[in-house]
Amino acid sequence: MNATSRPRLAVAWALCLLGAPVLVQGVTRVLSAWTGATHPALVITLAAAAPTLLAGALALVRGAASPVLAWGAAALAGVVTLGVGAAPASAVAAAVLGGWVAASWLPRVAAVAPVPRGRLTAALWAVLAVLAAAQTLRMSVFMADPRQVWGALAPAGFVSRHSCLTSYVHGAALARRGDANIYDDGYGFTEHEAGPALPSAIDIGPLTMDTYEYPPQFLLLPRVMLAVTADFMAIRALWFMLTATVLAGVGVTLARWLGGEAGRRATLLLPAVAVSPPLLITAYFGNFQLMAMGLSALAMLLIVRGRTRSGAALLAFVIGAKIFPGILGVYLLAARRFAAAAWTAAFAGLYGLLALAWFGARPFVDFFAYHLPRLASGETFGFLSEPNAAMSNLGVFGVPFKLRLAGWTGSEAEAWALGRTLSWGWTAAVVALAAWAGWRARDGEDAASRAGTAGAWFGLLGLAAMRSPFAPPEALIPLVWALSLRAAAARSRGGVTLGVVLWVVMMIVIPVPVQPAAIAALGIQAVVYATAVGLVITGSRRGPSED
Repeated sequence: MNATSRPRLAVAWALCLLGAPVLVQGVTRVLSAWTGATHPALVITLAAAAPTLLAGALALVRGAASPVLAWGAAALAGVVTLGVGAAPASAVAAAVLGGWVAASWLPRVAAVAPVPRGRLTAALWAVLAVLAAAQTLRMSVFMADPRQVWGALAPAGFVSRHSCLTSYVHGAALARRGDANIYDDGYGFTEHEAGPALPSAIDIGPLTMDTYEYPPQFLLLPRVMLAVTADFMAIRALWFMLTATVLAGVGVTLARWLGGEAGRRATLLLPAVAVSPPLLITAYFGNFQLMAMGLSALAMLLIVRGRTRSGAALLAFVIGAKIFPGILGVYLLAARRFAAAAWTAAFAGLYGLLALAWFGARPFVDFFAYHLPRLASGETFGFLSEPNAAMSNLGVFGVPFKLRLAGWTGSEAEAWALGRTLSWGWTAAVVALAAWAGWRARDGEDAASRAGTAGAWFGLLGLAAMRSPFAPPEALIPLVWALSLRAAAARSRGGVTLGVVLWVVMMIVIPVPVQPAAIAALGIQAVVYATAVGLVITGSRRGPSED
């Protein structure tokens, strides 16, 4: 029994409570799929959290973590789980994983956990931790069983039934068959429709089907998931675990890169980043956007720290999956990191060959001949002109449609034409900005410069994501993340205050499609654009890069 300060134990307790349900549900839901047994999602989540909850409480009382008590609580939770009808494999796994988190993670995290300074800061962080833990507990149940709609952000409609992940898994299943156009809109349907026009290749239960929009190379990831299990609900819980792992892993890695006091603050801000609406909604829907942003930043960090090939391999996959992270390739070239750019291109070619070998030529033909032209023109997003869609669209393509709501008298046809013109102009401007930022970039030597460098990466990712014809609030993810790092490394309260104000303004959502709301939404969108550009400009430092 090792003595640890109670504040460190409290922080570690909260962090372990965030991770335990996600880990246990991701593993046990797959085991349930393998065995064909029922999966009591709520019971599993409670069994996952109970050992950490009890072990953490006792550790705070005793002033030290006790692995014996943690394992005892885990064994009891496993017995109860088995007694209420869980499959033996799931009950045992829940007990083992829950015990591992409570007995091993808790003391290890406590040994290095950052501690809030000041009573007010500690109280605010405690409130944030409680909210984050409660949200994670709910989400873990909903991800394993979407019939538990009380775990969704909203109990009915689009929020409780929409899943971006359906399109990924369905696209991989269709590509594996090789006899259909995976980009056909006929496979998708919404909560207002009885079902798809074309028969689905997977069972998605009460959820709706999204239309697949990504390049064929991305199919490699959901195809690996299908190799683990063909049960979509098991993949959903596993995907949620993977998303949370990327968020936590990249967040901690970036914080350690900042180092010192800034790193401590950045780590403590991670729960705030995680429960911010853009990240929360993205995780709920199973969208790859969150992982794409995090992995892109991690790839750049690996490159600047000298692990060129590892970073290039990661960046190449994300570029092949989402296209817009390719803006970081422009940044690398301008920064004279030619080896990293070359390795990225080589790995991109390799992933393309792997996808071609695994799925055949059909997805590539359909992507270039059918989907890409429709994507560039906005045709694949025919709903863009609808008022509700226009209000939620942060993409520059959607500005004309929002302008029409705000009072512009242009026709719908003129709005579409202007949207296409703006998109290509935006593309040229963002590429030029990336080249300028890369040319001025150099390796940071302190926390503030490193936070600025990461902010430039995230700012470019946000600007490139908003080049898409439809950019929902998920496009705010890199800006939220960058602002947290800049606030953590700020040298004055003014820098922190500015970050908080920008964060709050960008979180304002005005869904009502009326003229005053549209004018306000355009103002908020201008703040979003200015924030992204500001992150890039202020994060770029004059001086040569080192390769």
